[in-house]
Amino acid sequence: MRKMAVISVSLNEKNLEVLDKMEKELGLAGRSEAIRACLRAAEAELKERASLTGEVEGVLITVHRKRDEQSFEESVHHHTDIISTQLHSHLKNGKCLDVILIKGSAESVKSLMDEFHKEKDLEYLKFIQS
Repeated sequence: MRKMAVISVSLNEKNLEVLDKMEKELGLAGRSEAIRACLRAAEAELKERASLTGEVEGVLITVHRKRDEQSFEESVHHHTDIISTQLHSHLKNGKCLDVILIKGSAESVKSLMDEFHKEKDLEYLKFIQS
């Protein structure tokens, strides 16, 4: 087994609750194992994103808190050239769901996703290529 590096990470209470819940529900051996699982999931997402090339089409699904809706909509308006349709719905607990049909260059899709990732109230983002 390779030597593990020890790092220090600052997490808020909500992050710790999620980490502990993940550890328990997935039967992991501790918080470190839970963080490694998160990193593997993030790595898989990065690989999937890197595979987007040329012209792409698909569905972008987001969940975000309603309070930051204006900033979210500004990002959408910056990319109207690749957005075919947008379905917006208000969910429980002050959250919003957006389902966005996209067709355009992979670079434009990645740019839109970059803007969404910067939103502090973004809770979920997934692009499903058709």
